[in-house]
Amino acid sequence: MAKFTQNAVWADTLRLTRTHWVALIAIAGVFNFLPTLLVNHFYPMQDPPDGATLQERLQLVVDYYRAHALPVVLQSFVVMTGSAAMLRLVFARSGTVGGVLLFAIALLPAYSTLLVLVNLAVGAGFMLLVVPGLYLLGRLLPAGPAMVAEERRNPIDALKRGWALGEGHAWLIVGLYVLVAFGTAILMLAINLVTGIAFKAAAGQELGTLLEMIVLCAMQAVAATLFTMLSAAIYRALAPARPEG
Repeated sequence: MAKFTQNAVWADTLRLTRTHWVALIAIAGVFNFLPTLLVNHFYPMQDPPDGATLQERLQLVVDYYRAHALPVVLQSFVVMTGSAAMLRLVFARSGTVGGVLLFAIALLPAYSTLLVLVNLAVGAGFMLLVVPGLYLLGRLLPAGPAMVAEERRNPIDALKRGWALGEGHAWLIVGLYVLVAFGTAILMLAINLVTGIAFKAAAGQELGTLLEMIVLCAMQAVAATLFTMLSAAIYRALAPARPEG
């Protein structure tokens, strides 16, 4: 069983981010920030009315995705391409940004299918109880990096590989993931609150809202990049030797 420590994985996450930061910024800008900004600008989600119930808020979300399914799905595919390219950048021994993007585009059908399967499994776990969902998240999180690192083209095969890698480490993985997610969410909320007030006060409601959206989308792109590097570091800790298969 591979030795897994949260401190070592987090240190490796930061190391990977520093090593590849130039390429990561380019990929995140084109494949995460830009499509997210475009969808949020041209297809904004309406704020729920004051005093809306939880059911009304959920219905508002359902209605939004039903009305704007095509742009949201296209955005998701673009974002997943960027995620696969970032992982390839880490695991490829050599290559250019163009090369990792071509690899990611070719892998997209299998990679997107894998992510759908993982999300369905984790979602089903959360619908039963929170604990099964968290456990499944920990067991299946290495599946995506394993598909890219080991060039597995079969989503079921990659799913099994991720499940095997997560054995004995599920709660450590989830604990680290939740800790990073909580810290990132608090930081993003604080920055968004401060910049939103400052932009609207300095530039007016309309321009200030646009500037606030740009900052929010940029923070989301940074957070997505960080979590991609975190998943890569988790895989590197669980599979330090030559990959199986």
